[in-house]
Amino acid sequence: MIQIKRNNFVFGMIYKINVKLLITLICFAFLGKSIYGNFESLSNQTIGKQEILWLLGGVLFSFLSIIVNAYAWKLLINNIGCNTKDLNIIKIFLATNIYKYLPGGVWHFVSRFNTLQLKLSTEKSIESILLEPLLMLVAGLIFIPFGTFNIVIFILCWSSTLFFLPAFRQFLVKKLKAMKANLFTKIDNPTDRKLAKNNQNISIRMFYPYKPLFVEIIFVLVRFLGFLCCINAFSIGGLISQGELISTFSLAWIIGLIIPAAPGGLGVFESVIIFRLASHLPEASLLASVLSYRLVSTISDIFAALIYPVKKLFKV
Repeated sequence: MIQIKRNNFVFGMIYKINVKLLITLICFAFLGKSIYGNFESLSNQTIGKQEILWLLGGVLFSFLSIIVNAYAWKLLINNIGCNTKDLNIIKIFLATNIYKYLPGGVWHFVSRFNTLQLKLSTEKSIESILLEPLLMLVAGLIFIPFGTFNIVIFILCWSSTLFFLPAFRQFLVKKLKAMKANLFTKIDNPTDRKLAKNNQNISIRMFYPYKPLFVEIIFVLVRFLGFLCCINAFSIGGLISQGELISTFSLAWIIGLIIPAAPGGLGVFESVIIFRLASHLPEASLLASVLSYRLVSTISDIFAALIYPVKKLFKV
């Protein structure tokens, strides 16, 4: 009896562990160990005019990728039958994108929901927000097979595009809404509780989101070009095939997307890159590249968030 209670206690503790937070902490430990082990080599890295130009190119591509991502979301919202005439979707996306760096990694979604529901139905607002990260996930999976050209991996990754077929899409939205409804509704409100359980109001008239998916694929590609600029800034881009590089980038970006315990996937993205590529590239230069990319992507997010406030300030 004592043994059973002890086992129940252990399993109970394991159940209560935040798996995403645990993975993030492990990644931080791995990244910290890599930085500590290569600290001397990192300190010897030099940044001259050429390196600065590459990093500025990284900022430019990362900035453009955010604009492309915003446009893909606008196309997605139109695809689910919403009239966005009275909403500046690009502005909403850019203004809220910076909130992903807040603890929890969900505040950009919550802020978008609060804005969308002023003009759209609650159901459509939730659906548009839940489908957007799924669109990003599928677009990222497209590039993963480029590193191995394994037919099985190709089939597994590219078959993810089937998620947006009407039957699959309706099922996924129902499940995601049931899992994430607490982000958008007050559970203690009876009407909201009914809304969270009600799956009948999801749009039946669905079309495959060809345009949003195509634009999202372009987003991942442009995002990768920003990362490639950082790799080239430290002269290691020519030491590895571009196919393997974009495959690893996409994998790291996807894992950082689905494990949001740290703001913006911080630590997770970098750890996956180093784990996958450290055996192929000089680790110190690779570390300098991924750390620079984190800085570059953060700067581009800030610039994107400032577009409309600056336009308003100068009345452009």
